[in-house]
Amino acid sequence: MDIKITNDAETVAKMAATFIANEARAAIRERGRFVMAVSGGKTPWIMLRHLADEKVEWDNVHLFQVDERVAPAGSADRNWTHLQESLLSKTETKSVHLYPMPVESSALESGASSYATLLNDLTGTPPVFDLVHLGLGPDGHTASLTPGDPVLKVIDRDVALTGLYQGHQRMTLTYPVINRSRKILWVVTGKEKQTALQQLLNKEKSIPGGSIVQAHATILADADAAAALAEKKFPLKVGIAADHGGFELKADLIKRLLFSGYEVTDFGANELCSTDDYPDYGIPLGEAVVSGKVDRGIAICGSGVGINVCMNKVRGIRAALINDHFSARQGVEDDHINVICLGGRTIGHEVAWDLVQTFLTSSYSEEKRHLRRIGKVAALEK
Repeated sequence: MDIKITNDAETVAKMAATFIANEARAAIRERGRFVMAVSGGKTPWIMLRHLADEKVEWDNVHLFQVDERVAPAGSADRNWTHLQESLLSKTETKSVHLYPMPVESSALESGASSYATLLNDLTGTPPVFDLVHLGLGPDGHTASLTPGDPVLKVIDRDVALTGLYQGHQRMTLTYPVINRSRKILWVVTGKEKQTALQQLLNKEKSIPGGSIVQAHATILADADAAAALAEKKFPLKVGIAADHGGFELKADLIKRLLFSGYEVTDFGANELCSTDDYPDYGIPLGEAVVSGKVDRGIAICGSGVGINVCMNKVRGIRAALINDHFSARQGVEDDHINVICLGGRTIGHEVAWDLVQTFLTSSYSEEKRHLRRIGKVAALEK
């Protein structure tokens, strides 16, 4: 994830237009066309007006919609109405290929299916966009993937219908097709987006935006939206340690962490040795967490029990052996654990990764009752 912060929404819109134009020129050179999906919003309409000023081979540009409200043609509620007004303001852009979502259809399910077929016919199966442009709502929604909507669970269709949201049913691209895109561009402006932007950067699955892949994503944000980021560190710095019993799991987790954008420090073991001792790796990890050299720790031995005992002997460490998602989240939120302990011989790699993601994306609640209890435990260390 690459994030760029600038002063205001107007500058964000200009930067986004330049970003899109550069991606379009590169795609046309490499593949002969540029296929993009665009979202709605006030800043995006400014972005599209600036994009119309860019020198692009518009007859090789194919523009789809990320989502659309079910409303009559020409309605001010339609993204399509504003998209046309913004992008087609110049003669040069009138050769662009435009594909509006068929929300005026009397059979909306069939319309969603036909839109997916259109995308397949143009880009192949499964369809892949060169770029998907996304916005972020204060509630963490993106596209028309809104909190609690059943569409969040759709994995067998690239285009689907939503329930009612802010008075409108909508048609939207789903997670699978968005996440297949070669590039994702987030445009985030406004102080009301501060919390959602933090959650997005922290990959929190509690918001719809948190399930969008970040490996090939760029965020352009204004100072208002990014104001709270100085108080948090992104990405998290993660330390990891394991003896021979967790050696293979540690190697797998390091690959996944690095791919997900975390900064990782490996405290060993550096080679597989059946006679090594977990304290030799766990203690340096614990000291690094306490000193702030890393934000959180992952400690692994065969069962997870031994290294859990070890970690909790390091002053300032709050470690727990975790085997379920509830404990991984509540352990952070309520008990403020800063080290997760895992059994390399007791859980599979996929389960371990799920637990680690939950641990790393959960936040300390810092509620008075929890701090009181943690304080009583900490007093035992004096």
